[in-house]
Amino acid sequence: MMHDSMSAAMTASQLDVVARELAIVNERILDAASRARSLAAATDWRARAAEAFHARAEEWAREISSLVCLAETARLAAAQARDAAYLRHDGGF
Repeated sequence: MMHDSMSAAMTASQLDVVARELAIVNERILDAASRARSLAAATDWRARAAEAFHARAEEWAREISSLVCLAETARLAAAQARDAAYLRHDGGF
């Protein structure tokens, strides 16, 4: 029983790290999308190359932004698993 308790505590601690790191990933994804949109907005030229760059930067920003939901779902799952591990460890917080 002591081993199970220690294992649950270690798992909870590791999941806590995972949840924190995923929160950082979310922030970085949002920052990358914002920067891509800024670059796209800064290319106000009328050259075909600039228009193509603008379109690609906007497309990339949308794709990157869609990763936020996935990363947030993973972060929430890790936090829920962490909470469950804490509950298994000592029956509460």
